[in-house]
Amino acid sequence: MQRIMIFIDGSNLYHGMKDILGQVTIDYQSLISMLVKNRNLIRTYYYTPVINRSEAEEQYRSQQRFLSYLADIPYFEVKFGILIRQGEVLVEKSIDVKLAVDMVKYAAMDQYDIAILVSGDGDYTPAVEAVKEMGKQVECTFFSQETSSQLKQIVDIFIDLDKETLTNCIIYKENNQKF
Repeated sequence: MQRIMIFIDGSNLYHGMKDILGQVTIDYQSLISMLVKNRNLIRTYYYTPVINRSEAEEQYRSQQRFLSYLADIPYFEVKFGILIRQGEVLVEKSIDVKLAVDMVKYAAMDQYDIAILVSGDGDYTPAVEAVKEMGKQVECTFFSQETSSQLKQIVDIFIDLDKETLTNCIIYKENNQKF
């Protein structure tokens, strides 16, 4: 049975969902099941920056609730990047690098057969190429209109996160109506 590892760029997914679907709540367990299908999930890695409580109290509390929810998902691990203040804006750092290094490292360690990348960021293209050169397969799932054309071309399979694909993964939209 094919061994699957999922690599989720949390900020990329959050902003992609917000841009395309509006403010929604996703059921990550359902998303994982939809992506894995009848294959063997080894682990899901979710990459996100740590929100500093002193910088943004409300966002910090919201993140803590979200992380508590994620902690209950089997075979799910959160990996943290950092936020750096650049003027009035907080900018995330090291997420892309950590995700890319892990995808390549676990492929080299033969920990999976197929990587599923949940991101549309073209910066992952070199990591995808390296993983494929090791004989692994790479699937990518994201919103088609927000995915790098170069990334779409290099992955083995691209799955568009459209309304139909996400029907059973969205809990509710901003007005609490079912998706």
